[in-house]
Amino acid sequence: MEPSEAFSEQELLIVEAFLGLLDEKPYGKVAVKELTGRCHIARTTFYRFFEDVDDLMNRIEEYLLGELVLYAPAKTRAAAREDAHMALEGRPYESIRHWFAVGVKRRGMLRPVMGTNGDIYFKERLIVRVRSELNAMMDDEGVARDAMRPYYVAAIAASYVDLLHFMALQDADEPVDVDGFAQIANSMRVAYFKGDPTAPEIPDSKLFGVGRDSAPLP
Repeated sequence: MEPSEAFSEQELLIVEAFLGLLDEKPYGKVAVKELTGRCHIARTTFYRFFEDVDDLMNRIEEYLLGELVLYAPAKTRAAAREDAHMALEGRPYESIRHWFAVGVKRRGMLRPVMGTNGDIYFKERLIVRVRSELNAMMDDEGVARDAMRPYYVAAIAASYVDLLHFMALQDADEPVDVDGFAQIANSMRVAYFKGDPTAPEIPDSKLFGVGRDSAPLP
């Protein structure tokens, strides 16, 4: 969903002005008066859409969380046919690549939100979500819910979000190799399936993506 579909025209003016201000100061120090002056609207217009600056930040974060869906379980396949956003259900590698592609596309929002002046808690919210979706991915792949699984999930989720965070903070003009990010992110998953004797066997097309049955280890 494009930002113009998630926010009204006036809301988007406020969002863009707010994100711009985060280049100058911590979001907790942004005053509504300063923000409305920046986007040339009345304060009453701001309060028509948002309760306060915290509510504005939360709306932006909810939008980003809605965009950054890592994985849709295979059991959602029937519903996914009706929703292009979920079209990669049941396809782990493609889902990982799509997640980073969305991150690149939304870098203009992610950079201020995850930057020095943004919300330090957004990263934790994203990690919690990614852990849940990684568990769904592992369920589909037949990974046992044993004592070690939470540690794999915690390590992989943190690495994915850290990689996204690092990418978001780079210069906006810096070219991004989405396939490269996906391969880096997928390497921990590959290490588990290829190196852990308790891991279930899955075809390389699942591990490396469709058409990669004879792909070498990265």
